Amino acid sequence: MDQIITKSIDALKSRLDSENILVIQREKGYLYNVKFEFNNPASIKDVDRFVEKTGLRLPNDYKEFLLKHNGALLFSDVEYGGGFELLSVEEVHKEYLEYLDHFPKNWYPISVDNGDYIIIDSSQVEKGQQNYLIRYQGGEPVEYAIKLNMNFATWLDRLIVSQGSEFWLW
Repeated sequence: MDQIITKSIDALKSRLDSENILVIQREKGYLYNVKFEFNNPASIKDVDRFVEKTGLRLPNDYKEFLLKHNGALLFSDVEYGGGFELLSVEEVHKEYLEYLDHFPKNWYPISVDNGDYIIIDSSQVEKGQQNYLIRYQGGEPVEYAIKLNMNFATWLDRLIVSQGSEFWLW
């Protein structure tokens, strides 16, 4: 198991107040109250069913996340909403089926933020590659998708450290 997932999430949770709210500082000195929601763990059966139905590969770090929290909402502005929705296994399957005609068949979305998708390229996972994440802006041609050159554990850790900023666009 990848200890980065557990350490990053546990450290984040230790900073939340009793209502799962955290004050963060963003660019240009703006302060925001953001909330977090963590789903209950997925079962191994749910994860295996997804793989069986789709034929897609799950990287170990992402599987670890699902077994810890079957989805989450991170950095959602208390006043305006939004934030990063990390999809549950069921939601990933639904989104995968919905975008089957738009994405390559080996891509499946795992996070959504205002039409911005974080996607796993299952073919890279199958090859044993660690740089399998892609950022896709909904509505753009697939050719404009950006390879993030990182895995889920690194992406999640950096998302938490950057306080919910889209660090990959810096």
